[in-house]
Amino acid sequence: MKVLSALKITCVGFGGGVLLRVVQMLFFYDYETGFATDGGLTAWLCLGFVVAASLLACFFCFQSRRYFGPYVSRKNVGLGVVALLSGIILLFTGAMRLMDHLTYQRGNTFSQGEIDQRGVLNLLFLTMCFLFGAVQIYGSLGFFTGKNGLIKMPLLYLTAVAWGISYLVLVFVFYARFSSFVENFFAIMSGASMLLALFYLCKLLAGLDEEGAAKRLFVTGICAVILTVTYMASNLALLLLRKTYSGEIPPDIQFSLLGVAAFLLVFLVTFRKYSIRRTPKTAGTQKTESSGEEKPALKGKRFRDS
Repeated sequence: MKVLSALKITCVGFGGGVLLRVVQMLFFYDYETGFATDGGLTAWLCLGFVVAASLLACFFCFQSRRYFGPYVSRKNVGLGVVALLSGIILLFTGAMRLMDHLTYQRGNTFSQGEIDQRGVLNLLFLTMCFLFGAVQIYGSLGFFTGKNGLIKMPLLYLTAVAWGISYLVLVFVFYARFSSFVENFFAIMSGASMLLALFYLCKLLAGLDEEGAAKRLFVTGICAVILTVTYMASNLALLLLRKTYSGEIPPDIQFSLLGVAAFLLVFLVTFRKYSIRRTPKTAGTQKTESSGEEKPALKGKRFRDS
């Protein structure tokens, strides 16, 4: 099985991507004109690196596609903590967007979000931040106790999908208009892959086509983690160095994306430990004499990749 290798490549992918993009934005980017000073060479190098890492990790997951099993709920304090923190960050982002919206409505010209000039999209996004944040906090209780509380309310996690849609609309309308194709690619594809990952996570937690959802979650989740962390973490690091540029996504929104990406990464690591079969599905199933139904022979067994 190559799932562990895929997760290692994921960490290398976003780690190297952040480093390459920070170097590019510090030394090969003109903040006054918005153009790269090296013809975009380092930007394309960064993009090529993260795309190659994503494809390689997805290829390893494809090779292990027959080892994916149903989601097994287990007590996991680490995952619960990350889910709780991501929920709190989402609530914080919603509060910041609401404050900015109210500031704009009062006619204060110091409101930072151009997003507020079209209030419907802003209100939709901040509402989804509040709802998704509340669901994340509720879901974290299940990770702390080892119970999947969302399986009794499968539609509850659709708030995550709605949040992903509202974020992708915002990015497409307001922030994907750089002169560089690379910047636009990071902005759009990070949001699109995050949306798909949340959709398959919703299916997995709801118990719908668990094996198929798990395989697709790993592929889309790996892409979401690599692209999102590379783009958002480097932007926030540059912000600490007082490097900002026109059209940049507000920091609180980027911070919420990082929180969700961290949750996805920890969830994938947890799933590998508890919901991956020791043997392929074709060799690890058995039929009952009475019904002829197939049942996993080693469902929920914990093991490590060879």
